[in-house]
Amino acid sequence: MQITYNKKHYPEMSTHDMWATGGYVPLWVVEWNLRHAFGVEENLLDHLDNSYKSRAGLSVKDRPLGGEIDAEGVYRYPEDEPMYPYMTWETRDGTVYFYPYSVMGIPTGSEHYAVRMD
Repeated sequence: MQITYNKKHYPEMSTHDMWATGGYVPLWVVEWNLRHAFGVEENLLDHLDNSYKSRAGLSVKDRPLGGEIDAEGVYRYPEDEPMYPYMTWETRDGTVYFYPYSVMGIPTGSEHYAVRMD
């Protein structure tokens, strides 16, 4: 996995602060990667859904935000300002986007699933 921090749009934030905004989600992405190394085949959305259910009691899959994530990783929702990710993680399933307000962009093939995971 490769992690890129968005210092262009968030110059006041340290990389530690950007990581911390993700709460448990960065740890779950690392866990998903480690489980793959041990032969567990699961896509990232399913893993994050199961992890979130076991800790928060809610399904990620049942709470889509709508909107769109463009090819540059900018999240756009009607009538809202564009939102730029704090950081991006390149994974075998695609790019994971971490946005303000606990919004996540989870890769699902050729698109991204936008959800709030706070």
